Amino acid sequence: MKKKVFLDSGIFIALFLSSDRWHQEAKALFSVPSKYWSTSLLVVSESYSWFLHKLGEEPARKFSSFLRELPNLELFEATTKHHRAVQRTLDKFRGTKLTYVDASSLTFLAEHKISTVWSTDHHLGLSGAHVLPGR
Repeated sequence: MKKKVFLDSGIFIALFLSSDRWHQEAKALFSVPSKYWSTSLLVVSESYSWFLHKLGEEPARKFSSFLRELPNLELFEATTKHHRAVQRTLDKFRGTKLTYVDASSLTFLAEHKISTVWSTDHHLGLSGAHVLPGR
């Protein structure tokens, strides 16, 4: 069985933004070959929007190009069925200020039995996943 790593928007920002406090750790994580990456189209949307609005069109396009070239990347789609599951996740973690995208990610982690997340957001560890770089 392939061991998947779920990629969250924070790790993409840390990788591309040299002033980010997690930049060096993100570079080190992505330097390891042969991972089976996964993320969601919601995370891609969130990340692309962040780059576009904070840094401009070229950094956003660079991020998009990076994803196209990332080998073994599986993109999870958001469907109506997934939306209903996200609503249950939001109810489960009520009071934690969990965003919709993070609840979606937690839902995908459970559904795909992914236990390792590369993120700078502690919320993705709420259901027991190991979040790197350390917290």
